[in-house]
Amino acid sequence: MRALIHSALLLSLVAASSSLSAQFSVSGGLIGALDSLKKATHASLAYTVGADYNGHLPGTEIQARTGLAFALMPGQAHNGLTTSLNLAQLHGDLFVPTGVKPMRAVVGLSLNHYGMSLKGTENTADPLDRDHHFPIRDASGIKFGFRFGLDYALSSHMSLELLYQQTELAGKDLNDPLVRQGGINPGWLQVVFTYRF
Repeated sequence: MRALIHSALLLSLVAASSSLSAQFSVSGGLIGALDSLKKATHASLAYTVGADYNGHLPGTEIQARTGLAFALMPGQAHNGLTTSLNLAQLHGDLFVPTGVKPMRAVVGLSLNHYGMSLKGTENTADPLDRDHHFPIRDASGIKFGFRFGLDYALSSHMSLELLYQQTELAGKDLNDPLVRQGGINPGWLQVVFTYRF
């Protein structure tokens, strides 16, 4: 039920921002991992690219966008094990005036699909040796997330954004024979350059 509600919210933003006056944009930037993401990848940096449609909520002056982003989150070896993530994200955002003309606040929701690659050999002989097990066993499924930050217009076509994002990833797996980090809900800060056509 929760996933259905989240999907409905995003679809409403998709419809709202794809009006006749919609504007297409592309973006790219760097991700700075917070501790909650480092629990999975043990790395500080990741990368993101995306594309969006920008428009207005029907009957209002509220600016909105919907888009698709991809992120590469390469892992760093930790105790001989490396966990890398990649992310496909559908997001919907609203822009809120801040009173400082070139700057707007951004608030949004996201639906996220993670891929995961693992390198190394776990210590399966000791189920309690969490430090020598991969942090999670399974990253499959659609994960909910939220995002907020600031957008600063450099010109009518270019802007810089600073966004905080938090998503679900993996809870404690009670059916897993190995004790793992578990309970990982990655969070990060991203700085993104956006160009609007």
